[in-house]
This record gives sequence, structure tokens and C-alpha cells, in this order.
Amino acid sequence: MRYTRRPFIWATIVVLAAATGCSGHADKPKVVAPVAMSNPVKETTLNTLTLTEDAVKRLGIVTVQVGEGSTANGRVYSGEIMTVPGQTVTITAPVAGTLLGTARGNGLQAGQTVQKGQPIYRLMILPSEKDLLSAREDIAQKEVQFEVVTQKVDRAKKLLEEKAGSLRAVQEAEAELAGIRATLNVARARLELLKGNASAGLANNLSTLDIEAPVSGRVQKVFSAPAQVVAAAAPIAEIAYTDALWVRVPVYAGDVNRINKTGAASVQLLSDFAGEAKTVTARSIQGPQTADPLNTSVDLYYEITNTGNNFRPGERVSVNIPYTGNSKGIIIPYAAVVYDIHGNTWVYEQTAPRVFVRKRVELERVVNQEAMIKRGLTGGENIVITGTAELFGTEFGGGK
Repeated sequence: MRYTRRPFIWATIVVLAAATGCSGHADKPKVVAPVAMSNPVKETTLNTLTLTEDAVKRLGIVTVQVGEGSTANGRVYSGEIMTVPGQTVTITAPVAGTLLGTARGNGLQAGQTVQKGQPIYRLMILPSEKDLLSAREDIAQKEVQFEVVTQKVDRAKKLLEEKAGSLRAVQEAEAELAGIRATLNVARARLELLKGNASAGLANNLSTLDIEAPVSGRVQKVFSAPAQVVAAAAPIAEIAYTDALWVRVPVYAGDVNRINKTGAASVQLLSDFAGEAKTVTARSIQGPQTADPLNTSVDLYYEITNTGNNFRPGERVSVNIPYTGNSKGIIIPYAAVVYDIHGNTWVYEQTAPRVFVRKRVELERVVNQEAMIKRGLTGGENIVITGTAELFGTEFGGGK
């Protein structure tokens, strides 16, 4: 019995080994790539320019070696230009009257620049209700006097006809009547004059008052026009002092402690071209304590000098606010950076004489026409700082 079992065991082992060997040599399924690429090319091989000596001179190429440096920390925010509180004046009519244009023009226009003390309107003064009431009472009294003296003249004439009076009494009564008639006519004319129904010649004799600009600035709004009747204290125009303006900058409340509150900010118009942006220094000031709880923001205020009237109240601007501390990194002139149509930033590196390679870079920030590079340069490269636009145009067919 012991010898008869061994052949069966060995046969079982051989069958299992054969089955295992067959499964080990089975073909595995092939993995299909999701993308098929043909002729793969690196980005740098498409952006290499080799110029002639004459082209280099004609384009005025100037290069500089990239190095490390430090720049003040900061961040760009959106700001709003506003007039200085208390420097916007609303001109009102001191008394009731009719507005007249000045000798220099017919009236104000929105956007017009005026100087302090400049006459902007003439006000033809209209009578008050008290003056009109006084004139009507004067006429009523004189009409009664006129009626009494008229009866006196008639009675004197009847007495003269009846040989009971004298000619002298008639003449005295008629003289008194003439005087009363004259004063009554004057009173009536004065009332017509006060009511504004006098002729043009008489109207020119009405008293007028010059209205002058209280401050130098720009006319923001016009509420009244020449020939318009205005009441006392009625608004006529609004003038804003624009030589100095404020910039209101909403910032995230969590960033307030990181901001250098005494440092000056840089303000630039949104319409300025990125490579030719003109910045204006804004002085930090203590403005009103305002905030927006919905946006979790607080307002910082800066003051700028509006030389040339380049900024307008209500305009949105870009404000570079300094933070505390400095950052070290690769610093290059901002003039070396070019933008493509997609907003990507590039520089041109000179890798050999007359050979220039366009390299993609990522900017960390731009401060005072210096750009800190976040990614793309390591230091030691020679990059073009003059002639970048010409190289970009040459590469894409719009250059010299």
C-alpha cells in the first residue's frame, strides 16, 4: 500500500506545475495611450531668434545681467478717487432773484474750471413779499387821498360857479390833486417794477448782485441756468476742489496689520499701458473710520496731487500699497517684460552673440518699474531691457 500511492502523488504535482507554467506565459493586454503625440518639440526651440549685426544695431538691443535683489512687500488693490471732504461747495442764491449771465459768458457748464473770486452769475434781485405788501398799501393810501382831493376840487369848482368860492381855492385844490396823482403814479410804477413787469429799459435799472466762485476747482453739477427765477437759498451749482484728491482703498480686514500705514502708495490709471504706466505717489492720511461688513473690508485713505487733472472724482484706479518688511528674489527692470495677447509674460534672454531666446516668466510684483520674478529665471542670465518690443515684433511679423 505504501508503494502504490507515490505514483499518484507525483502525477498530481506534475499536472499542477504544468497548469502554473501555462498561466505564467499567458499574453498580458496592451495599454493604449490616451494621447498620440507626433514630432514633439520643446517650447524654446520655437522662440529662438538669430539676428544679423546690422539688425542688432538697428533694433538698439541693450542687455543686462539678471541678479538678486530686495524690494518692499506690497500688494495691488483697487481704489476710488474722491474729492476731499469739505472741499465740495454748493453755491446757493443769497436772495430771491433772476439769474443773469456774466459778461464773459451765458452761464456755467459741468466740467468747466473756475478760479476763486471769478464771477459766474449775476442775480437780479426780486422783491420780497414784505416789499410787495408795502407797495400795495402805499398805493391804497394814495388812491384814497386822490379820491378825497378829487372831491375837494369838484366842490371848489361848484362853489366858484355859485359865486360862493374863490378861484384861488380851486387852483390850490387842483395843485394838490396833481401832486397826489403824481405820487400815485410813482407808487403804481414801483409796484409794477417790483412785480417784474417793467419794460426792458426799467429792468436793467434793477439792483443786481454778482455771484462769485468761493473756491478754485471744477464745476461738477449745474442746477440753475440764466433767466431762471430762483428762490433764496436755492442751489445754483456745485464746485469741487480737484487740485488735491483722496483715494479710498477697501482692503481685506485680515491684511490691515500687515500694511505699512505710514508708507506712500503708488497710484496709476487703469487705462495706462502696462509697459508705459505712469504712477503717482499717494501720501497716507488719517481718513474717516469707514468699513464694509458685507465685504469684510476696511477703508484706507491716501492723498494725491492732481497735476494736469489726470484723475477724476469717482474714477477707479490701481493702488500699490506697501506692506511691512522686504522680500528678496530675482529683480529685473520692468521694461524687459513683454505681454502676449493672452496676458502671458516673457523676457528675451541672450544665449549667444546675436542669439535671443524668448523665455516665459511669472511676475511676483512690480514696484517702481522693477519686477520681481516668481518663476522662470534663476540669476546670471543676460536679458534684453531695450528693444524687447522690437524683438517681439520681429518674431511675430510686426517688427522693423
